[in-house]
Amino acid sequence: MNKKIIAMSAMMVAAVSGIAQVDSTATKLDQVLISADSKFELTRKDSGKPVIKITRADIEAQSAASLADLLNQYAGIEMNGARSNAGQNLGYFVRGGSTRQVAFLIDGAQVSDASNISNEFDIRLVDLNQIEEIEILKGAASTLYGANASTAVINIKLRKSPVTGVRVTVASFIGTNKSVEQANNGPDEFTNSVQLQGTAKKGLTYGVGFNHQATNGGLSAAEAADGASPNESDDFNRVNLLGRIGYDNRENFKISSYLSFDEYTAEFDDFTLVDANNETYSRQVRWGTNVNWKYSKKGEIVYTDVSTHTRRDTRSSFPSLYNADGYSLDLYNKYTFDIGEESSLKTILGFNFRTDRYEDFSIPFGSSSFEQNADKDDVNAQIYDPYLNVVYISDFGLNVNAGARYNKHSNYDGQVVYNLNPSYRFDLGKSTFKVYGSYSTAYITPSLFQLYAAGFGNDELEPEENTTLEAGLSWTKGKSTVTVSAFQRDENNLVQFVTIDPVNFISQYQNVEEELTAKGIEVSGQTTLFDKLMLTANYSFIERNDQSLLRRIPKHKVNASARVEAIARGFITLRYQYNDDRGDSFFNSNTFTNDAVVLSSYHTVDLDLTYGLKNVPATFFAGINNVTDTDFQELFGYQTRGRTYKVGVRYQF
Repeated sequence: MNKKIIAMSAMMVAAVSGIAQVDSTATKLDQVLISADSKFELTRKDSGKPVIKITRADIEAQSAASLADLLNQYAGIEMNGARSNAGQNLGYFVRGGSTRQVAFLIDGAQVSDASNISNEFDIRLVDLNQIEEIEILKGAASTLYGANASTAVINIKLRKSPVTGVRVTVASFIGTNKSVEQANNGPDEFTNSVQLQGTAKKGLTYGVGFNHQATNGGLSAAEAADGASPNESDDFNRVNLLGRIGYDNRENFKISSYLSFDEYTAEFDDFTLVDANNETYSRQVRWGTNVNWKYSKKGEIVYTDVSTHTRRDTRSSFPSLYNADGYSLDLYNKYTFDIGEESSLKTILGFNFRTDRYEDFSIPFGSSSFEQNADKDDVNAQIYDPYLNVVYISDFGLNVNAGARYNKHSNYDGQVVYNLNPSYRFDLGKSTFKVYGSYSTAYITPSLFQLYAAGFGNDELEPEENTTLEAGLSWTKGKSTVTVSAFQRDENNLVQFVTIDPVNFISQYQNVEEELTAKGIEVSGQTTLFDKLMLTANYSFIERNDQSLLRRIPKHKVNASARVEAIARGFITLRYQYNDDRGDSFFNSNTFTNDAVVLSSYHTVDLDLTYGLKNVPATFFAGINNVTDTDFQELFGYQTRGRTYKVGVRYQF
């Protein structure tokens, strides 16, 4: 109870102080450009949703973090597994939803892995050094982004070339990797990165990048039982290669294509939490293209696509092999109609196409060779979606974002989803207030795994349907802003893994009849004091009608940070996080059932130090993760990082 009081007090102090977590830009916060909620670049003051924008400056301020670490600091987002072993499977829980309700995009094109249970994209494959910025749109967004965009859309934008010349960035970090129970025994984690981006005089743009991360020793995946010898470390090794080339005439046309190769090997223990020498190998080859043609001052055609080819090889007592292919294309026309001097109607008319397929192999009991369970010719699906979206921007503060999409899945009848999002902005003295609301529907088709997986799949599954109602208020004054949002999401026709024959241990994916309602409140804020101190904080409250404790999702969560320029070019950043009690379950090998458990609440504090040399383009970093060496679990039976240290340097020329 005391921990909850402390956390709630921290949230109230943050709100009263006018602190919020939106964007690290310290001036003119309402002028920050965002595009996730409309596909037009709008100032924040003209947007009807609290879009989160993470800039390159935000990323570089936490250079030793992973992508999951970074996303985990924002309101309503729980990246479960981010503080665990580097190879830990991640759960993407936004606003009390599930992994399958989050859509990931890279440079505007949706990416996924059809062989995963929820068709989710594995962000362990992505290194932060490849990323220019990230935009997060929370709430149902199927109108613009199609199936699975129910709780959030996370658009990852790759590094951009400089306007002219060549930019080379070299970075290297070493650190420890241990649990609370372990002593620091030297460096166990190594990260190295080389990035080059450039622009030639005639508009040619190009870039190449290499990243390598390895943990060799220290943290185990599963935690040893009380009194038992410590488990062996479970290592993680990842390589990222990225190349891109393009052309930009700086007037009305640009094209860019990229090719990436990402792979990792992650060791893990048995699901019974017994130490084992298992490992997963995952590799994804991905290429994509973006084209922007401004055919007039008011009109633009945008084309973006991505092709993904994934191989997952699990080497354990139950070996398996998956090969998955995915392709996504988005083509749309943007046109702005001027209504008055300061009012306009911005329109989007587009078409989205997606196709996914996979095959899998396993070794049957009593055999020594792989046999095929699913073939790509049989396990595949296509989606054909036309859509329309309009944004009305008035000259008196009223803005309306509305749209509709026709979802046509190869396995199902067509379904219409829509969105209505009005907002009104007004000034009061030197303060700007904005009130907004939205009503959005989403359509979530079952994954190929849920439909066709051997022994578990059910080809009679029907799609899930979601509706989300949201309302909010934001206040901005100078370098301070506060946003408060409340939402309710109703989910119907849920797809869940159901035991249909407990005697013979037979389970299957099925639609369940009960309706689930998730609702919550998010408070976030930001301010800058004396041009030296930036304070940010956010608070999330989430509950659902079907569980008193959500599985691995905290009912109350607080994030706060303070970043101060202590000396010229020297910054100290202190971050705090509180996670409330969460539910979880584990497989009981004695009763052959899943038993419910409660994961206790916890607090963590992290510290980052950066210092840039005056006449040399080099920046030095040092960080302490989990300063208080707090012992906690994100997943029952699995270890998390204790107090660990990282040091590194970045050199850019």
